[in-house]
Amino acid sequence: MRKKILATVIGLTALTAVAAAAILLMKPGKEAANARPPADHEMMAHWKQHRATLDQITEMLRSDPALNRLGLTWSDPDDPARAHVPAERIADYRDLMREASIISVSRGHRSVQFLFHSSQSPVGRFNKSFVRGEASPRAEIINGDLDSAAAERAKALLQRPIAEGWWLQRDGS
Repeated sequence: MRKKILATVIGLTALTAVAAAAILLMKPGKEAANARPPADHEMMAHWKQHRATLDQITEMLRSDPALNRLGLTWSDPDDPARAHVPAERIADYRDLMREASIISVSRGHRSVQFLFHSSQSPVGRFNKSFVRGEASPRAEIINGDLDSAAAERAKALLQRPIAEGWWLQRDGS
């Protein structure tokens, strides 16, 4: 009887730990299939709070021109040493990304994209990002809410200016 009670207690403890971890991961900036996408005003508030961190990542990328993209568990190139970026610096990037709840960072021709939210729906996949630099020549510039503008279009690249050289982006595919 004691073994059965002990096994039940251990099982419940493990289940509680898994549930707590899942709750912690369900915040903006995490890739989630069913998580509610952040509204533009929520993203702008987050950007204001973490702008200095995003600027710091941008400056680091300027010093590391061969590093194209970086996620929390991957990089392009696959071996950051090929981009002449030491492991300690990659760890610094990832610490800053976690601090600002960024999923990945991508270098464009004249911009840096900070992926903040990615979701999959029955209609397709879409991402919401912060962009530092020039607007994409492929983007439609919107002065209002990105989600409202994308409501009737599954595949659209929309950008909204939020400050000089800063954009919110919604990319549906």
